Amino acid sequence: MRKVLIGIAVLLSIISIITGYLIYSFFFSLSHLPEGELVKQIDSANKSYTINMYLVNGGATTGYSIRGELVDNKKGSKKNMYWGYREEQTNVTWLDDHTVTINGHKLDVRTDTYDWRRKKGSTAGTAHPH
Repeated sequence: MRKVLIGIAVLLSIISIITGYLIYSFFFSLSHLPEGELVKQIDSANKSYTINMYLVNGGATTGYSIRGELVDNKKGSKKNMYWGYREEQTNVTWLDDHTVTINGHKLDVRTDTYDWRRKKGSTAGTAHPH
């Protein structure tokens, strides 16, 4: 009987871990965002980075969103660094080779991201509205 209980506990733990990972990945991570339509590309002054801005149509039940994708031109890598909900315009300005403002949010492209879902509270490496 003890082996059965341990087996059930292990199975429930595995299911909980997988469920938690899936919820985080699809609802809280920047890695599974909808692609959208490319509306703007902005290079840093030294051309090390490019920011691609996409307008994402959420459909009839949600508003438009803006997704910002950082391209590291030296490494050839890409990552989502900006996710703004109920936004349709993009205002992007490079302040120096590593710092950009996107729709009023100042970000260090090496470490920061902005996600409207996390704008309350404080998380290291995440920019928040002023």
